[in-house]
Amino acid sequence: MKMRVLYSSGNKKIVNYAVALGEAQDDQRSIADTIPPAYSCDRERLVVLVVSVGSKVEDKVRLFAKELTPARASNVAFVFESKDKKITPAMSELMNTVAEAGTHAISDNVLLVAGGSLFSSKLSDTERAEIVDWCEGIKNTLK
Repeated sequence: MKMRVLYSSGNKKIVNYAVALGEAQDDQRSIADTIPPAYSCDRERLVVLVVSVGSKVEDKVRLFAKELTPARASNVAFVFESKDKKITPAMSELMNTVAEAGTHAISDNVLLVAGGSLFSSKLSDTERAEIVDWCEGIKNTLK
């Protein structure tokens, strides 16, 4: 499946989630890249956004989301950093921005992950398996 993993976060653990997800894919194009990516999305079947969102969406992320038209991506899935495992208004805003661009925003299966502390940026085997299994579930629903 043609897919991309893109991230925007200053938190190393969230970046590691994106890298682990990209490495787990069969396609070399799925290697994680930053938002905005070095190469624009082009008819991707799935784009996974791994994002740290504070009280508002960063401008570069919001502008990129507005450009995710159906010509660039068919489906967008979301992984958000969340301490309390709840969808915030800023997260909803990002999902709505993608939907308004005309792309299918997969908002009913969002993965909320805990960011690391200043000293713990490594992923455990359980955390790595969780994000890979989640993505496989998303991909299976798209087949």
